[in-house]
Amino acid sequence: MARTKLDYAMKVHIKRLVLIDKRPFSFHDFLDFEVNGERYGMTHGTFRNKISKLKKEGYVQFEYRSGIAFYSLKGLHFAKPKRGVMTDNHTVVSSLSSLSSVSFIDSLPSDKHALHDIRYRFKVDSIWTVITTSHPELKPNDISKDIALDPIVTHDLTIKTTIHHTDTVSVIVACSLNPIAVDLKGLLRLSNALTRVEERLLRYLDSAPLSLSSLSIPDHNSWTVTMWHFGKDSYEEYTGEKFEIAWEDGENALMRIYTKDLNDMTRIRRERQEYPNKRFDEAIDEKMNTLVEMRTPIAKDV
Repeated sequence: MARTKLDYAMKVHIKRLVLIDKRPFSFHDFLDFEVNGERYGMTHGTFRNKISKLKKEGYVQFEYRSGIAFYSLKGLHFAKPKRGVMTDNHTVVSSLSSLSSVSFIDSLPSDKHALHDIRYRFKVDSIWTVITTSHPELKPNDISKDIALDPIVTHDLTIKTTIHHTDTVSVIVACSLNPIAVDLKGLLRLSNALTRVEERLLRYLDSAPLSLSSLSIPDHNSWTVTMWHFGKDSYEEYTGEKFEIAWEDGENALMRIYTKDLNDMTRIRRERQEYPNKRFDEAIDEKMNTLVEMRTPIAKDV
């Protein structure tokens, strides 16, 4: 039964990526995803087996390989990137050993640890019904029935909020060019921005008819953080050829080292795509404690 349910969820997610997001997909899109308010995930091996079956059924097709394989729905094609080059003009390197100069990366002085592309979710019973009933100007998507609110741009962050018809609210904080430092100043910047999201949702609810306006929005510290990119940038400018290295570690986290253009300067970014799946305040406390341990010198026996 669970297998059939996962197969169904996979097909729904594929349609969402191809028909709504209008892009091909890879196994990275299925490490952690949500359909109808439920969370799913699969290993690379499981994805490979299922995609092979879907190809045989004529449901999907192979599109191209750019470091990893990308697929689409049968009959819907996407432009193939130039050979050896990603859409952001990074040369793809398949493994660490493929980059002869990689040994210098760990010796580069680096900036503070930071977060970007943070994804949250939380649930508010009946919020979709209240919003659609009291705000007809907010049109649900014809396919997914989700309500995508206009992005909020504040504190150098772009925040996208989606109200799903399952009453789950998802929030994405995009800040690749201005990552959030994992310190008090950086977290205050993030908190102030997320407060804007809470306030906007509350305004929508408060303007609903009295019989529908009794809902409340949970504090953002209690939202579940489902994914974030955690890493750091080199402090010094990098002037060599652009590149990207990606691989998986033993915890199904995606590791990447790549060049990033920041403020008219190219730097090397090292990051780990993680899936905390816990309250944000708990996840950030855990991360900050880990950083403290990393910085604390180990006492040696005299």
